[in-house]
Amino acid sequence: MDNMDKYLTVTERYFTQKYYKNTKDDGEDLCVLVHSNKICIICLAETHPIVKGKKAVISVDYQFDKVNRLCNKVSGKGKKGGQNLTADALLCRVLCEDGSKFYIPCGLKCQLLETNDSLKKSPTTLIEKHLSDGYIAIVMPKLKEFSGEMMGLLSKEAYFNEDVTASVSSK
Repeated sequence: MDNMDKYLTVTERYFTQKYYKNTKDDGEDLCVLVHSNKICIICLAETHPIVKGKKAVISVDYQFDKVNRLCNKVSGKGKKGGQNLTADALLCRVLCEDGSKFYIPCGLKCQLLETNDSLKKSPTTLIEKHLSDGYIAIVMPKLKEFSGEMMGLLSKEAYFNEDVTASVSSK
């Protein structure tokens, strides 16, 4: 085995992968990378149609239908001023070359800390590096609600075992 094979990525080393199963839009699930400091990074799950189908992404827009996630201004140690979001709140709209549109929800009740502005310039990063540079947003659940929000997400094992169970039972 090559020495480089045993090194973990930053995401693998410092974040726990949890999954939000989108019940409104089947298969459009999210991966939530959870850090020990309770900050979460919202990404597309490996099974999301954009990633799975390697769709050609034209644009990622954080300003749509009277929603503007770019107006988010967070300041200070307590992260004051961020937009409060529900699990169903939309973070962005993704347009693909084939004409398909995807509205990406937040996945948990939290405060928006940052959007990934680099996706506006390089939208293909969303599929090329969906669990790192292609993240959608950085959020933080309220400390009092953190445990409950994490219980509402699936572990990586449960998500993929559930996925296998669902595909086996549908045959």
